[in-house]
Amino acid sequence: MASTRLNTLKGIALLAFISLCSCTKYNYIDGGVASGVHDCSMWEYFEQQTVDWDSTRIMIEHAGMKSIFDGSGQYKDITFLGITDLSIVRYMLDHNAKVDYDKEHGIEVSPEDYWHRVKDIPKEQCVKVLEQLIIQQRFMLKDIPQGTRLKTADGAEYVETGGKVFTALSGNLFIWMEPEDYAGVEDAGAKNLYIARQVNTGENWRVTSTDIQTTTGVVHALGYDFKIINF
Repeated sequence: MASTRLNTLKGIALLAFISLCSCTKYNYIDGGVASGVHDCSMWEYFEQQTVDWDSTRIMIEHAGMKSIFDGSGQYKDITFLGITDLSIVRYMLDHNAKVDYDKEHGIEVSPEDYWHRVKDIPKEQCVKVLEQLIIQQRFMLKDIPQGTRLKTADGAEYVETGGKVFTALSGNLFIWMEPEDYAGVEDAGAKNLYIARQVNTGENWRVTSTDIQTTTGVVHALGYDFKIINF
């Protein structure tokens, strides 16, 4: 129990440190080159950018879904709403905290219930997570209309306007663009991409790096703060 809590605290400290550091970089996920164009498969891109995608690659392999990303399977051109290493670490820490909670409240748990490595996450759970983030077509930021997804005044549900609905390998995603103002000019600034599952419990999440292009598809990288359990 003590060692589990120590590992959890170490993970939390790591998340906090990287989150603080990322603030100075606006949570930007490095695409590797300024243009964001990579003459390689999405899988090879992940192999080259290990700082952000190492755990993602392990999760994909563990799920048996590598062929989707290297182009050897049935999908030749995809869009991946990319979860980075830190989101996966957070997912594991949240799970372990739930196991600790259950144990402290008299529910029987075993050491095997804890996730210490990505491969400790059940395969079917990895498949479920990834399938919600893979779209069977390529799209770029410029292809997404302006929109909003706001809660009603009573907070009972979300209302979607504009944007575009995509069918992922599992479930539907609402994706929209929100422009910022610049120098006092409305909507003249940066164009921000947002995603959400089309379920009322799903939160809105901003994409931090768009249009990372590879020969097998496009990656839109989600921020380090992305929480799988709230998606």
